[in-house]
This record gives sequence, structure tokens and C-alpha cells, in this order.
Amino acid sequence: MRAKDLDSLSAEVIPVKMNFEDRLRRARDDMRKSGIGMMFLTYGANLWYLAGIRRQVPHTTDSNAYGDYLCGAYIGADDGLILLVPRMGSGFYQLEAEKKPWIDEARIINESETPRNVLADIVKQFQLDRRGIALDDRAWIQGALEFEHVLPRSRISLASEIVAPMRMIKDVDEIAVMKKAGQITDAVYGEVLGFLKEGVTEYDVSYEIDHQFAKRGVEYPSFATGVRFTKPGEEQRTDIRRATDRPLKRGHSVTFDFGTCYEGYCSDFGRTAFMGEPPPEFRKIHDLIIQAQGSAIKAMVSGKITAAQLDRVARSMIEKAGYGKGFTHRLGHGIGVTVHEPPFLYPPDETKLASNMTFTVEPSIRLPDSYSCRVEDVVMVTEKGGLPLSNFHKELTLI
Repeated sequence: MRAKDLDSLSAEVIPVKMNFEDRLRRARDDMRKSGIGMMFLTYGANLWYLAGIRRQVPHTTDSNAYGDYLCGAYIGADDGLILLVPRMGSGFYQLEAEKKPWIDEARIINESETPRNVLADIVKQFQLDRRGIALDDRAWIQGALEFEHVLPRSRISLASEIVAPMRMIKDVDEIAVMKKAGQITDAVYGEVLGFLKEGVTEYDVSYEIDHQFAKRGVEYPSFATGVRFTKPGEEQRTDIRRATDRPLKRGHSVTFDFGTCYEGYCSDFGRTAFMGEPPPEFRKIHDLIIQAQGSAIKAMVSGKITAAQLDRVARSMIEKAGYGKGFTHRLGHGIGVTVHEPPFLYPPDETKLASNMTFTVEPSIRLPDSYSCRVEDVVMVTEKGGLPLSNFHKELTLI
């Protein structure tokens, strides 16, 4: 596809029709079966998935809003959903609660109140009667200790035991949004290839990627954008931003690792380019990576292979060719409302792949102080094998 064709795709608007009320109903069914009377979710991925409360860009420093360790959603197993929000920044969450009939109240916690008393007041409304409570896996230990104090007779379990199995299997609306995220990512990559020229730095390229995403109206990157220039004889540097001030020169391989969050769902994408004419060994490595990914995608047949076995499909090919030590990470990971989520394509995860699971498939070869080469796509499991949700060509792009 040409960049302008990809841009026309990325301009298409996908209406979001997530059935949050049905998700809450299913979660509550499982809560009751497990003897759980209430679930507490922080303002993160699980709450977006179940109730449609959008996430904000994470703070790079601690914000320490008053009572924030107890802020989130309190979801009853029978009914009731109360949002507890900090006074500072409360407007965002009040707007998020509007026109969502499954949310009963957005309650603000003020500095004049004692957080423990507020917690006691909220949980009293759910009439738990010693039933268990499920806390978000990312809940603060400070908050968990308050729950233990206020509800000493309630067994505490992890909310992921309820929500994670639901999130693994995507419905048709989720798949539509993830395809759109893939289209936007394809368009950004097509634009960025034209930005590459001798002298630009890894920082320059990573900023341009983020800029191109912002132009297309997405929420934020799904993780820190990664750009790496490598060639023999140059030390492979790492930095907090996954890019450095290294300038692009002839003989550099250029590897990309980036994604976005569109309507709450993530993309994750990787490709490789080369500045100048690549040596035969680099072409060999690139071809090997493409073949390994292709074999893994073909093997993603519902009910026929486990996550660990799929990793083995690609890894065995790379090892047989003599580059096993250069494949330093897992083959991939589940992806959806977070960029990394279970199942994970690596031992010891023996989860059997099922239709409408979505994974990254991202083999790579990193030679010490030499070339790097990678490819990555988000792929959906089907009964006939994997279906990629991004479609930019995988040919080696020469700059």
C-alpha cells in the first residue's frame, strides 16, 4: 500500500459500540459464582474494559491526589457501580460517567473527609455480609490495607481472575477497533519512511512517529516509541526513551517498535529498513525473520497449538539457521486494552490458542554490537490460522 492510500484508510471513522452493560453482567455472574460480593478496579485497563471509563495519559511523576489509593470503581455483584474520584481532576471522571446508565454515582472525595471513613461508607452500600472482595491487580498496597481494615472478614482475591479470561477473547466490535488501530499504524509508518535521511537521529525519528500519530487524533502511544540504528562495530546503546542521539549513516539497519492507543485498544508494530545497500548476511537475516513470522502466523489455528508451542515454531527456525542466541525475547504477547497482556507466547505459558485471541508476533535477531532486524504485527487467531490486523508490506525498505 502507498502512504496516501493508508492515509485514506486512517481517516475512516469507526463508531465504537462496545457493550459494556453485557460485560458487567458477565463479570457479575462470575463474581456471584465465586462468592465475591464486590470488585474494586483502579482507573486503568480493567475499568475501561468493563465500564468504558477512559484512561488518562500516565503521570511521569507521582501526582499524589488526596485519597487516590482508594479511587476507582466499586462494582457490586448484584448491582451498583460507584466511582470514587479525587477532587483534583474530578471533572474528567464526572464527564466520563455521564450518559452511562450502568454507573450510579461519581462521588468526589474531599480533603475534609477521612479516606477510611469514605471507604466504609461506600462498601456499606453493597451489603457484603462476609462475601469476598476482588481487588484490581494494580491496586495500591495502601488501599489494600484499608480494605483489610474495613472488611476484616472478607476474603480478598484478584480481579484478574474474573476479568482476564473475558479480555482474552475479542468480540467483533473490539476486532473492528483493533483493525482501525492497525490501519493508523500502517499509515504512520508509511509517512515516517519518507522522513528517513542521512543525519536524522533516533530521537528525531521517534518524535516524528509520535507526531504523526497525534495528527491522526489517537489518544497516546501504547508504549514508549522505539527506534534503533545499528551496524557492526558500534556499541548498541540503550536509553530511558528507547532512542538516542545517534545519527543515521550509510550502513545502518533501522528497526522500529511502536504502537498507539485508539478508542481504548492498542497496536504494536515493527519493521526494518536499511540505509544504503545491505550486505548479503543482513538480507539473509531479514528473510529468516520474515519466514519465521510467517510460519508462526500460519500455525495460529484455534484449538491446535499452545502459546509456548507457537514460540517454538519460530524459534526453532532461527536456531536451526544458527542465530538462536540473537533471538533474545519471547515471540509475542496478548494485546488488547493493554499492549502486553496474557497469554504470552513463551514457555511456560501452555494456554491453548482460541479464535479471536489477538497476539503480537515479533521475531527478531540482535547481533552483539552489530545489526538488529525485526518484524512485528498484531495477529488474530482463527480456525484457519492467523489473520494480521496490520498490512504494511514486510519487504526490506532501502533508504
